[in-house]
Amino acid sequence: MKTPVLKFVNLHIQVNEITRIYELEEIAIMSMSRRRSLTALTAFALAAALAGCSDSGTSSSATKALVLYASHPTEMVDFYVKAFEKENPGVKVELITGGTGDLLGRVKAEKDRPRGDLLWGGSSTTGGSAPELFVKYDSPALKLISKELLDPTGFNAPFDAFAMVIVYNKALVPEADAPKAWADLADPKWKGKVRFANPGSSSSSYAALVNWKLIGGWELIERMAKNMIIDESSSAPFTAVAQGEAPLGVAYEEGAYRVAKTGKVGIVYPSDGVVVLPGGLFLIKGGPNAVNAKKFADFVLATPQQQALVDRFPGRRPANVEVKFPAGMPAVSQLKVLPYPTDEAKQQQKDWLAKWKEIMIAAR
Repeated sequence: MKTPVLKFVNLHIQVNEITRIYELEEIAIMSMSRRRSLTALTAFALAAALAGCSDSGTSSSATKALVLYASHPTEMVDFYVKAFEKENPGVKVELITGGTGDLLGRVKAEKDRPRGDLLWGGSSTTGGSAPELFVKYDSPALKLISKELLDPTGFNAPFDAFAMVIVYNKALVPEADAPKAWADLADPKWKGKVRFANPGSSSSSYAALVNWKLIGGWELIERMAKNMIIDESSSAPFTAVAQGEAPLGVAYEEGAYRVAKTGKVGIVYPSDGVVVLPGGLFLIKGGPNAVNAKKFADFVLATPQQQALVDRFPGRRPANVEVKFPAGMPAVSQLKVLPYPTDEAKQQQKDWLAKWKEIMIAAR
C-alpha cells in the first residue's frame, strides 16, 4: 500500500516542478517584453527630444515667451517690444535691462542653463568675442543690411550702427571755419577748445582713438592731444558744445543729433575717414525660446522697424538700405569708412590706452 502513495507523491512533485518551470518561463517572457517596451519608449522620447532641438542645441519649438537682455535706452526698447508683441499675439516679452558688460556677464554665468534668448546691445564685436555663448544669425533679413555692417563672423544681427563725429557750436564757430577732417583738430588755433571723453572710460572715445590711429598714427594723436580738454563722461563733450562752454567736441552720433535739435550745434563727418561700428544683437545659445528670438531679430531688421528707428529716435543710424535717412545723416555708402581692426584694437587696448595717457601727460 505504501508504494502507490510514494508514486503519487513523486508525481505531484513532478507536476509542481513543471508548473514552476512554465511560470518562470512566462515571467522571463514578460520581462523581455517589458524591456522591449521600455527600450522603444526610451527611443521615442530621445527622438522627440532631438526633434525639438536644433543643431546648436537651441530649442526650435514655438513658445509664447521671449527673454530679452537689453542695454539700449528703455524708451527705444519698450517701443520695439510692444510692436513685436502686437505683431505676434500671445507672445510675452520679459525685458531685463543693464549695461552691456553686466548683461554679457549674466549670459556667461547662465551658460550651462541659459535663461535669456537675446542680448541686445554693445557692438558687433560683442558676440564674436564670446562665440561659445551665441549662435550664428543666418536670415534673409540680412539681404537688406548694408554690406559694410555685416558681421564677418556671422553672429551679429546688425540692428543699427554709429560713427564718431565732430560737433561745433554755431555761435562760436562759423560753418566755413568748422573743421572738415580729424586732422584739422590738430591746428594750434584750437588749443584748449576741443572737448573729448577719456577713451579709458568711454568705449566710443576709444573707437575714435583707433580711428585717428588709422589715419595718422601716434604722431597725429600727439598733435591733436595738445588742443584737448578731457571729460570723463561720453556725453560731456556734446553737452558742453551745446551749452556754449566749448566751441568743438568729439561725439558719438546719437548724442550729436540729440543736441543738434536745438539748432545751436553743427555736425561734421570728417573727410579723412570714420569707423562705423554696428550695434549688437545676438541669439543666445541654448535659449529657451529660440524661434521667437529669431523672429524678433528678423522683425527689428525689417524696413518698417528700421524706418521707425530713424523717425522716432534721431541720431540712430539704421542698418537697412531701404530706409529713408533724415536730412544731415549720410548713409554708410556716402562716407569714407575705414575698416575697424577689431582683433588688434582689443588685443592692444591696454597698451594703446597707456600710450594715450603718456601723450596727454606730455601735452599738459
